[in-house]
Amino acid sequence: ETQIHFQGAQPRRRTCGVLPSRIPQSPGGAAAAGGKAAVPNVLFLLCVVAFCSVTVPQSRVLSRLQDSLHAFQGESPIGAPRPTTFLLGIFSMTGEKQAAQRDLIRKTYLDIGDHRICKLEEYIRQAEETPNQRICQVPYTFVIGGGGSNRPYDHDDDAPLTLDSDQYGRTEAEGDVTYLNIQENMEDGKSPTYMKFAAEIAKEYGIDYISKIDDDSVLSPDLLFQFINDDLPIAPYNRRMYGGSPVPSWGHNHVYVSGQFYFVSADLAHYVGNELTPADRKKMMHARPTEDCDMGSFIYSNPNPIKLVNMNTGKVWDHPKKTLEEFAESWNVDLENVLPAYADVLPFSFFCPVFMEGRGL
Repeated sequence: ETQIHFQGAQPRRRTCGVLPSRIPQSPGGAAAAGGKAAVPNVLFLLCVVAFCSVTVPQSRVLSRLQDSLHAFQGESPIGAPRPTTFLLGIFSMTGEKQAAQRDLIRKTYLDIGDHRICKLEEYIRQAEETPNQRICQVPYTFVIGGGGSNRPYDHDDDAPLTLDSDQYGRTEAEGDVTYLNIQENMEDGKSPTYMKFAAEIAKEYGIDYISKIDDDSVLSPDLLFQFINDDLPIAPYNRRMYGGSPVPSWGHNHVYVSGQFYFVSADLAHYVGNELTPADRKKMMHARPTEDCDMGSFIYSNPNPIKLVNMNTGKVWDHPKKTLEEFAESWNVDLENVLPAYADVLPFSFFCPVFMEGRGL
């Protein structure tokens, strides 16, 4: 049996280098079928712009957090009556492999000895019992499709939105899993159903942002706290915000963000999960459903301006880490050298040749 070793729960100060610009892989693959004869105007203009260079903001490196991180100094952002709140939804599935992955996540970035990150149920307890003295700022939950084969992929009926267990009646002792009342899926409705659930929680318990992260993404909590406190205003000053690592879509003529990690303001979560119907969303989906690109289409269908936050100027996660060994190695060693990751604002060199050939998502 393979033994995975990881460093303990004590917060660690890391000395961080800068990740050189990398040429990413297209989320849909370079050969994803397109079928259009002409490149949309917006993307054509992007392709003729000179490549972007990024200046590294020195206060963003992990070694300087002692001096620059508001939360480490016990301060809230200037003018904010309370800390910004941010729901972290970690997408997972049933099965032994996924259960082992959840256990490893619990022992790494969820267990740093910082009370500002907590289980969603603990955040709800604080919001109900001491609403003006909440300590938790980033509640988290693992998100699993818990319905059986008789349930839809996208919640479209009056049945309860969540379940007490998965389809086999199994629960986890940690009490940190949300079982959505849908069939498990990656591309066909899990994310909008999660947005529907999260929007309800946000409205009732005061959460400003809803995020989704893949379970093979390794997160830096220290950098996430800095990003939240420095750059994300509280509601209602955060309307229609959408952030992550941008990817241009040739077929849909917009810029979406990668599904490795992204966030939306609570009002956008409500729009996607409640104002759009499953039928509305189905019409907007790519011919081959693609979770992150389709989420972008849902968001940009909002008639009001969308405020895109480009995190390529300082990514706070490392992806992908497909095995337990890779994940543990990233947490124990690699994170010091690769985060925050700085890259081109948009990866023109990869996408433009693909788009010029009439291919891509």
